[in-house]
Amino acid sequence: MYSWGSDSGTPDRSTSGYDYKSAREAYVGSEPLSSVRSADSRSSRSVDYRSKIGKTPAPVGKELVTESTHPIVIATDVTGSMASWPSIIFEKLPLLGKEVERYAPNYAISFTAFGDCYCDRYPLQVRDFDTGDKLDEHIKALYPEGGGGDDAESHYLAAYYYIHHCKMEKAVKPIFFFITDTYSHDCLRSEAIKEYTGDDSQGKSISAESIYKTLSEKFNVYVILRGDHAKAFWSKIFGEQKVITIEEPRDIVEVLIGMIASEVGELKDFEMRSSKRHEDRPDRVDRVMRSIKMDGASVSIDDIDAGKAGKAGSTKSKKDKSMKSKKLV
Repeated sequence: MYSWGSDSGTPDRSTSGYDYKSAREAYVGSEPLSSVRSADSRSSRSVDYRSKIGKTPAPVGKELVTESTHPIVIATDVTGSMASWPSIIFEKLPLLGKEVERYAPNYAISFTAFGDCYCDRYPLQVRDFDTGDKLDEHIKALYPEGGGGDDAESHYLAAYYYIHHCKMEKAVKPIFFFITDTYSHDCLRSEAIKEYTGDDSQGKSISAESIYKTLSEKFNVYVILRGDHAKAFWSKIFGEQKVITIEEPRDIVEVLIGMIASEVGELKDFEMRSSKRHEDRPDRVDRVMRSIKMDGASVSIDDIDAGKAGKAGSTKSKKDKSMKSKKLV
């Protein structure tokens, strides 16, 4: 019934038959990335990820288009301070679609890897929206560079791209997830915009605050944090309820599914199914539910918006109700 394999990475063919071995093979024999953010750490690693997986070039001239009603973007920080987390996250992400389809049948996912656009070689890698087993191939095409020059990274480069080069005409509830451990630089420079997206900003840089505000007008944005180092930074931008801290990288798929289920009003269904998936690991279920709940209440963009508008308890519009349906197509 379920597509999950064990934490050992061995596929469980007794259930759905989904084999994520190919997603894992890219990391066989690789050592954890250095936790030190420096250019020297990149050159000193004995493992060259490029010899094992593809790398997606900067999306200059590339336009993303999806007909999905529930497009989902998952942007993962692949800099050095994330250590071995990107490899574990990438190993697990191909499993995501199997359960997301339950809550959003007409979903589509676009994976993105980002780093620091002022010192990394591949700071923005964008994959097309896709579904099902094809997501495995998109994951394998991403290059976890392991760079980063200082504490801040270029989350806003990914945000800028999806603001200006992603068309979702049928989208009802688009969601954007950042997976990271740190905050972003304050300003996106014009030269970075030109080099990595092809856009000419006429020499004008753009503030991070402006970019994130525009992104939140297009997507429901969540930040999934490794640790709480940058929690105050992201909470100030998107609100505390939109910042989710996770304790274990192997929980990432469960957390993502739980957040998506919460968005469409199906958190209780998710909790039941998650408990069945992990009957032998109740601690995992507890961790995940702690991450996606706040004061015992599910986190929902509708609740947040209603609170901001001072309309808690007001009657939802027909559009709001349709957004809650898990049968949208």
